Amino acid sequence: MVEECIHSLKCGKAAGHDELTAEHVQNSHPVLTVLLSLLFNMIIVHSMVPDDFGRGIIIPLVKNNEGNKTSSDNYRGITLSTVLSKLFEMLLLNDLQSYLQSDSLQFGFKKSSCSHAVFALRSVVEHYCKSGSTNQVLL
Repeated sequence: MVEECIHSLKCGKAAGHDELTAEHVQNSHPVLTVLLSLLFNMIIVHSMVPDDFGRGIIIPLVKNNEGNKTSSDNYRGITLSTVLSKLFEMLLLNDLQSYLQSDSLQFGFKKSSCSHAVFALRSVVEHYCKSGSTNQVLL
């Protein structure tokens, strides 16, 4: 499973504070897969994660290039994590995904969440328009 996750890492992404990228791991000697498997199993057995897995580099990204670039409201932060912590998270997600569920009414952080939210909004507006309601929908 470690080898599968290594091959599914996205290439071309920025490195974390350890300066390792997905390409480093993907092009390394095959013994690294065995060593990472041992490391990840030890993390699970001892219920202790290395401190470096919780460290990252926060960089600001502009939300709207045409907007005011001097305003902090026009920026969002992303964290560059280490590739090994990403790999460990992928392994955990593969193992535990069947146990992770969210409410059917939640739209965020789900595949095709935007289309579901738009459908729900259109359905509500259409319902009120067809019934001749005087309620106003503020968008």
